[in-house]
Amino acid sequence: MFNISTLYKNVFSTKAVFLNEEDVLITSVEHDTRRIQKGALYVAIRGDNHDGHDFVKDAQQKGAVACLVDHKIDDVDIPQIIVPDTIYAYGDLANSWRKRIKYPIIGLTGSNGKTTTKDILFTILSYKHRVFKTQGNFNNLIGVPYTILSFPLDGDYGIVEMGMNATGEIYRLAEITNPDIGIITNIGRAHIGKLGSIDSVFSAKMELFNYMMNNNKSFFVINLSDKMISDWVLNKDIKKKISFSCSGLNDADVNVEQVSDSSELQRFKITLKNGESKIGEIKLSGIHNLCNVAAGIVTASHFGIHLNECIKALEFFVPPSMRSNMVVKNGIKYLIDCYNANPDSMIAAIETGVKVSNVKRRIAVIGDMLELDDFSPVLHEEIGELLGREKYDYVFAVGQYAKDYKKGFLKKSSADKISVYKSKDILILKKDLISFIKSGDFVLIKASRGMKLETILD
Repeated sequence: MFNISTLYKNVFSTKAVFLNEEDVLITSVEHDTRRIQKGALYVAIRGDNHDGHDFVKDAQQKGAVACLVDHKIDDVDIPQIIVPDTIYAYGDLANSWRKRIKYPIIGLTGSNGKTTTKDILFTILSYKHRVFKTQGNFNNLIGVPYTILSFPLDGDYGIVEMGMNATGEIYRLAEITNPDIGIITNIGRAHIGKLGSIDSVFSAKMELFNYMMNNNKSFFVINLSDKMISDWVLNKDIKKKISFSCSGLNDADVNVEQVSDSSELQRFKITLKNGESKIGEIKLSGIHNLCNVAAGIVTASHFGIHLNECIKALEFFVPPSMRSNMVVKNGIKYLIDCYNANPDSMIAAIETGVKVSNVKRRIAVIGDMLELDDFSPVLHEEIGELLGREKYDYVFAVGQYAKDYKKGFLKKSSADKISVYKSKDILILKKDLISFIKSGDFVLIKASRGMKLETILD
């Protein structure tokens, strides 16, 4: 993979110190000692709860042959490259590997639907090609370098998911990844607590497209259903672009419409700009997920993959865990969407639940939406009001902001239709649910990942 001396000379020499200058061969790069293999370069990273520099000796004992650190480590004898910032250096190292990859890299971000779109596109492309993608939630300033360095040099496509918590992060991830195609799924209110406004969220997400424009990259995938994105495109001279829509827009290259949505499959109609149309199915619920389908299909079409092949490939799609998973147990339909939550994804899940047919009662089990900071009370209240307006028969709200859910709900419904629980009372909530729900019910389970609300199904 790398010789340590070549790595130092070509990537780090202007801002690093090289100690114990033995010329070893690096066969892998790792920042977690639990995954260290013989021949690895260990990247020591300072985190909120631990400091990777405390584990350099452990990494050497497990097979690391060199380390990337921000100060000299005294009790190890493997080569050390000392840099000012190991996270930034990790990105530089990944970018040096990216320059050796010749197949197209697709960069993907957005407020909602990133992982689902990534997995849909992966399913379509890998039907007949060798494709690599971001695993799990490795989509930040640590995960993206790890992802790029895991991609082999021979292949057909790579898909890299990009997340962010602050302004400038997406641009840095784009620098590391240098994508050939950029996809922004949508602009929503995820991270609005940290960024302060929807305009700031928009600016942060559009850093992907801005990087591509600044570096003359080739193709933009545009969501015409998102007004902020489509307005941005109208004001830019972008010649190489493809577009998708889930709003019935005839001028999109790919438009998707819902045909039906059951507990097992959602059926949809895909229409191309030339008028060609096909009916397909996918194991995902909710109209919002059809935009993710459209994004995957329009990107695949850019690579010459025919619509028929896209539809066929989606038969093998497996939904990401805890994202719009419809499960039927004992005659009860559960929509489990507990991987993450923000106001827009919460609205989409609630509206999906309203459209589930053949149910006796609609029940929402909801927890806190995290990372909304000062906006938390008013946005939780907004969601509570929506649940009352959509006439959910009963709501179980748990967490710090459960009282705000209730405040909004009571604007449209009665107090005897909602129960409120503290975060520590998950077991009480579970006990109450067991005695309350029955065959024929629909149950929406939705909260941010930190709430671990999916555990009530155990």
